[in-house]
Amino acid sequence: MKIKPLLINCLLFVAGCSPAVAQSSTANNVIIYIGDGFGLAPKTATRMALGQGKDGKRFTSDAGFQVLALDKLKYNATVTTHSLNSWITDSAPGASVYACGKNGKQDNEVIALNPANGQAIETILEAAKKQGYAVGLVSTARITHATPAAFASHIWFRDLEDYIAAQYIASTQAQYEAIFNASPTASYRYNATRDWQLPTPKVGVELDVLLGGGARHFLPRTAASPYKAVVDAAGNPITNGGTAVALSGTRADNVDLVDYAVQQRNYKYVNSRDALNNLDLSQFGPGGKKLLGLFNASHASYEQDRQTSAAWEPSLAEMTKMAIQVLQAKSNGKGFFLMVEAGRIDHLEHSNTGGISVVAGTGATNQFVVDADRPTYVGTGDAGVAATPSSPRTTNVYGSDYMIKEVLAFDYAVAEGRALLATPAGGRTLLLSTSDHECGGFAVTGLHDEANASGTGTKIRTYAGQITKSVAAEAGYATPTNLVRGDGGANGWFPEYVMTSFQGKDYPTPASPTGKRIVVSYASNPLTNGNGTAQSGTAGNHTPQDIWVGADDNTGTHAQQLVGRGLLDNTALTPLMADFLKLTDFGTPLGVRAGAQTQADTQLALFPVPFNDKFSVSFEVKQPAPVSVELFTETGQKVQTVVGERAYKTGTHSVAIDGTHLKAGLYIATVTINGQVVSKRTIKL
Repeated sequence: MKIKPLLINCLLFVAGCSPAVAQSSTANNVIIYIGDGFGLAPKTATRMALGQGKDGKRFTSDAGFQVLALDKLKYNATVTTHSLNSWITDSAPGASVYACGKNGKQDNEVIALNPANGQAIETILEAAKKQGYAVGLVSTARITHATPAAFASHIWFRDLEDYIAAQYIASTQAQYEAIFNASPTASYRYNATRDWQLPTPKVGVELDVLLGGGARHFLPRTAASPYKAVVDAAGNPITNGGTAVALSGTRADNVDLVDYAVQQRNYKYVNSRDALNNLDLSQFGPGGKKLLGLFNASHASYEQDRQTSAAWEPSLAEMTKMAIQVLQAKSNGKGFFLMVEAGRIDHLEHSNTGGISVVAGTGATNQFVVDADRPTYVGTGDAGVAATPSSPRTTNVYGSDYMIKEVLAFDYAVAEGRALLATPAGGRTLLLSTSDHECGGFAVTGLHDEANASGTGTKIRTYAGQITKSVAAEAGYATPTNLVRGDGGANGWFPEYVMTSFQGKDYPTPASPTGKRIVVSYASNPLTNGNGTAQSGTAGNHTPQDIWVGADDNTGTHAQQLVGRGLLDNTALTPLMADFLKLTDFGTPLGVRAGAQTQADTQLALFPVPFNDKFSVSFEVKQPAPVSVELFTETGQKVQTVVGERAYKTGTHSVAIDGTHLKAGLYIATVTINGQVVSKRTIKL
């Protein structure tokens, strides 16, 4: 007699009192990850350093082989990268394509704007915000740099970053003018001819999250600002070697845009890892504060440098995790759109970090020689570009270390998205990982060989040693007896790295100074890109290579559309994201492949509902596939794995779940079929 009233009360609780549960059925989330300059070789180098090829990781079927979160994105494609006016794109149109779709394939250095008519092009972020989604940008580059700028600003030249910052913070023309009118110098105050106007697509669009580098475009150049000092969560100054850490500003108008954002636009501002990771999330509900985090005057430190000399800066994964949490809080169950950029992969490639040495000159007049397998110059990952022949080198850090750590930091950020993907309470989630272009022609050349087995003197070797006969008299025999595999005694010829922990994450480090570390090189360097031995701006340039795209979702509806179609244009991704968010005006998605099983045609049943001690989960498998069954609380906490990933044949299956140990309340049973998540709720009385 009491069952029905209790059931009604539980359902009322779900509908009216639990935002986490409400979100699980209605939220639509899209995260697009952009590795700037990211080709396939950096991903391969990182995976090799983590142990690919060692025992237990030699075959793709080995449980430990696919160790990167990027590798676990189930659907893969290759896409073109050229811009409208160049066979080699720069980041501005490269990212504008993802922001705007086909209309965004524009001229180099143009940000989400048609240079032919001067009209701004609406971005998917702007359209999503207008439809009620929370929106955010995260980058290890300056947050005003070309890639993030393409999603939330419109301008003819990517380097006008002070204006891009102003467009970010303003959502009306009055706010835009107020920013410039805050200048203490009359000549810098708003001028309609010089300063243009806030582009129409940005009107009414507020950015809920902005996290990255680039504080210099928000802070005044010479005027004082309380926001220049880097402080922890309690407001205490952060010091480095006894000196207080501070962020410099370069705004010539001396406008304190951070102060304006905090005082006039309801932003919470943080500039350290401690302040970011200890935020009170309750302040970010619908109508609450927005989040602005700027952690370096220019680009965020390379991950290698962050670990050695800038530990107060947050990692890309930490920024991504907090962005997801804040956007969830602000979306009120609608969902969110988030762009996450690993911006500094590109910069390592521009600098040819680990691939060139300075032989004469200094700065812009440097003369380079192609080099490899030598320690990096003392300083940052870019130190080689401005070094002199007498500049000191490190003793234990190599160019490959910089790239491997930078990619792994990106991968940890992708893992944060995958964690959301696997959480039923998080809603429907689509992840894409791509690049705006390849840079530098980055390649994995070989491994360091202290023994110089190749006899060339370079101490770089590619192949394992040849097979020999252990019996000298049989050296010329054709019969396969007494064979000794080359390098077999040392587990084969594979990289030797050990894992070191930093702030709770593991990163590979060369096992020893003489160990088999990865050696890298660059096809685009001064000698091959037309500069002779001179630097000429940067050591390496972008290349026109096709780039890799990875995708996954927990609906079985959109990520799969990328595969089985051959080479795609980079304009194919935006319609996919827009359709997932139910937005229009971004083109037609590719469409579901014939014969693919989607969530819409997957049957999932729970019985009985509600239950007392036991219940069963029934599901249909359209074609043989791996299946897992898990049980979560209403807030997304995993209670138990009922069935690990196990192969199921075609047909309808039922799994019994013993719930005697469960407390009364609402639970979510999740069935994952070939990577597709299907969930239903049940109640224990």
